[in-house]
Amino acid sequence: MDTIEDIGRRPEYVTSPLNILLVHVWFWPHVGGGDRHVELLGRELVAKGHKVTVWCADVPEHNEKEFSRHGISVVRIPATSVLGGVDPVVSVKNLDMSDFDIVHLHDTLPILIRKTALKASKMGIPIVTTYHNDYVKSTFIGRLIKRIRWSLQGKRTLTSSQIIIALRPYFGDLLRSKGARGEIRIIPTGFEPPQDSRKRPEGAPEGPFLLYLSRLTEQKGVDILLNAWGSMDDIERNGLAMVVAGTGPLEQDVIDASNSPSESDLYHLGLVDEEEKSWLLENASGLVLPSRFEGLPAVLLEGAWAGLPVAMADVNGLGDFVKEGGFGITFEPDSVMQCKLAMLRLSLAEDKLRNSWSKNGRNFAEKYLWPKVADEIEAAYNDAVNK
Repeated sequence: MDTIEDIGRRPEYVTSPLNILLVHVWFWPHVGGGDRHVELLGRELVAKGHKVTVWCADVPEHNEKEFSRHGISVVRIPATSVLGGVDPVVSVKNLDMSDFDIVHLHDTLPILIRKTALKASKMGIPIVTTYHNDYVKSTFIGRLIKRIRWSLQGKRTLTSSQIIIALRPYFGDLLRSKGARGEIRIIPTGFEPPQDSRKRPEGAPEGPFLLYLSRLTEQKGVDILLNAWGSMDDIERNGLAMVVAGTGPLEQDVIDASNSPSESDLYHLGLVDEEEKSWLLENASGLVLPSRFEGLPAVLLEGAWAGLPVAMADVNGLGDFVKEGGFGITFEPDSVMQCKLAMLRLSLAEDKLRNSWSKNGRNFAEKYLWPKVADEIEAAYNDAVNK
């Protein structure tokens, strides 16, 4: 009987090294959570002695099409166009897959994913697919197209997979409700602890601050954050500044807001490196994530590990996730007022409660460290190969 397995599975035997193909539309130098997930997974697998290759679309176009990064062989596939700005049109026809033992897909719908799945299936190469996120469509037409694409394309990708990975039980249940069959394992994203070496980002405030650290997109809700922060007066801010770190299509909105005379407490830092990120997580008073939809953001785990109280929008079951961990508060998504109230609760929380959040977060995040998560994924590979 098919079951959704919980975290805790470990390989019971040692196998020879595998030749693994990881496939994700986006990869370095593109910046995003999915890219980082694939790269850190690849690095862990290389450290375990496996051979790892990444296929991705060459968007944005990079001067090198094939290169090695942290021991991972990277193949960037030229795109003839990009549908809707998010789905590069690529071909894998001339790419050789014959030496791969396992293919790990990191999505279900994009052209690159579907073409790779079809080619691997024809060659009899086992497939593992990770379902990272459920993208929310706000319009009737958008929701209709999403349902049609899932029925005709997404389910086919999962049907071709020996094992499906969902990041949280919420997504495992969601896939079952959408008609997904076969084995679903719950294996979360991992995170890398902040570096010991820290560097204060240029332009960071001198005093205490709340932190937004993510892509500057509507999905991540940075527009909600800007409006919520702008509606707070000095008393409500309680001596805190707001730091926004990241890049993305809404970056100009953040720049404009930070340059406004009425927003002297809003700091735009742009894209930060790992040392700067470590400094921000170490020195912030709280982490605010007002996303409209999410999978399992690594920055949520990084913040918990750093002892940061978190205010997380209750999307895709993340409210229960934060409550279970006891490391912060949740609020209704897509609401400026609820985001404002959440920031008020963070800024006004008593030391006893803040200390409890901090301790709980560190303890809760430990099981999501990448070496432990990579063990789970390696076990899935071994089982898929031996099915």
